Amino acid sequence: MTDRSLDETLYRQFLTIFVLLDDGDRQTFKQIDLTTTQYNFLRTLANGTIANGTIANGTLADAAADNLTITELADKLLCTRGNVTRLVQRLSKSGLIHVGSDARDQRLVRISLTEAGQAKLAQAHQLHEASIQRRLAGLTPDQRQQLIELTATAVQLLQADLAAQTS
Repeated sequence: MTDRSLDETLYRQFLTIFVLLDDGDRQTFKQIDLTTTQYNFLRTLANGTIANGTIANGTLADAAADNLTITELADKLLCTRGNVTRLVQRLSKSGLIHVGSDARDQRLVRISLTEAGQAKLAQAHQLHEASIQRRLAGLTPDQRQQLIELTATAVQLLQADLAAQTS
């Protein structure tokens, strides 16, 4: 096999992994009437508290998660402000987020999780964790460690290439 065909095979494997992970996540969140985009939005809004493992008794340990503006959310989610605005409208109607004004600048809109949003996010996180464990259960700890190291290298290479392309 040539280097070119190895690269193409590797690229296609990464795409397949992404599609399978995304579809598994979609199926997981469908159980609680949440999309993967909504989950990522709520998780981002929680400002990383879940990512840092601070869930206690099925709820967020830090209920006073920072609120963010539309622009801050768009930057963190790598999408347009229009997409974030549509998500905000849907999640606000569902009672999962609160939309309010900034105390210092009335032109800014601040978004924060409601108690219902925190509970939904905690529930989604538990389902997601169980789903990940189930889907990766066939890998040994050594295989997992190897994959972590190899994919970390791939991420660094891809980030460096992207940075070089955008400068």
